[in-house]
Amino acid sequence: MNTKTVIMDFSGVYKEENFYCGKDTGWMDFTKTTGVNCYCTEEAEKEIKKKLQEFDCSGIHFLDSGNYHYLSKFWVEKIEEPFALVVFDNHTDMQEASFWGLLSCGSWVRECILSNQYIKEVCVIGPPKKAFLECEKEILEKVTPISREDMKQEKSKWYEFLKRNKEIPVYVSLDKDILTVEEARTNWDQGDVSFEEIEKWLHELFSKCFVLGADVCGEHTPDTTSVSRQEDIEKNNVVNGKLWELLDNKFTEQEESQMDKVFLETKQADKKLAIALLRYFDLEKEDKRKKLYGEYLKLRFRPAVELLIKNKENKKMTELIKEQGAEGNLIDSFLKTAVKYGNQEAQVFLLQEKEALGGFQEKSWKL
Repeated sequence: MNTKTVIMDFSGVYKEENFYCGKDTGWMDFTKTTGVNCYCTEEAEKEIKKKLQEFDCSGIHFLDSGNYHYLSKFWVEKIEEPFALVVFDNHTDMQEASFWGLLSCGSWVRECILSNQYIKEVCVIGPPKKAFLECEKEILEKVTPISREDMKQEKSKWYEFLKRNKEIPVYVSLDKDILTVEEARTNWDQGDVSFEEIEKWLHELFSKCFVLGADVCGEHTPDTTSVSRQEDIEKNNVVNGKLWELLDNKFTEQEESQMDKVFLETKQADKKLAIALLRYFDLEKEDKRKKLYGEYLKLRFRPAVELLIKNKENKKMTELIKEQGAEGNLIDSFLKTAVKYGNQEAQVFLLQEKEALGGFQEKSWKL
């Protein structure tokens, strides 16, 4: 699977990376937009939200450097049902807004808690313990704080959070400044968490909850003075690729699990057949679920082949017929379907199958 990916480019940094090449990517260019660096003006917010209208919150979103982490607020505002927010960050991002109340990269989590009626709980993972002590008490009432110290000791608060929110969807936001400088380079002070640790936490999250979407920020922007600029870009490119692959795999597993569940539960024959055809050809031969879908397709062999012919999925149609076998009368029926939908490739294959079964008698089929 190639999960829908959105690149939001403010600084131009993504033009120096290539982790997204070959992926189903939507590119949003904000390099000429003013009033966006660290703080977001009302005019800039309107422009950004206008461009975001064509997207929902699903998929993976790359948000540039941590200066633009407030973009997560715009993504979660697209969710119109109760949900939980999980934030991996070296900072709480729960500061009180300054500069005339402008939304900022340091206040966006607080603003979400105050303004988003659908957020039921927020879990902030990674800041030092002392950072949470600086947050307002009434804000923390809606937050499960897991400090970097907690991450290395015990995870009871995390497991309790997952248990409380297993019935509602979750959105994930990750700032790479939570990672060590050996694995990522950002323009903010960084934590000491490894990629492998993040991988474990995300695995636990996806195994317990349904994740709607995710975003990643923490690039090392071009306007940051650094003697190791090229090395910084290369490290971020590598870790962005690893994060994308990790999230893509998790979203794929989640979607496949959902399809398996719908297949078993739905009473709609058309939906059941469509899922069976999709999953049967996607699964590895050794997977037990492939046998389940294969048995179902045996029972609904004729409508399955006809649907493949109609959709011009000829490779799958050929494979299914060769696996299951088809007698002359069925081949004649499939030929009529192929003619009806103008599927000439299917007609050629079916004519060859008909000839192999004993040739032609009275009827003459023409392309």
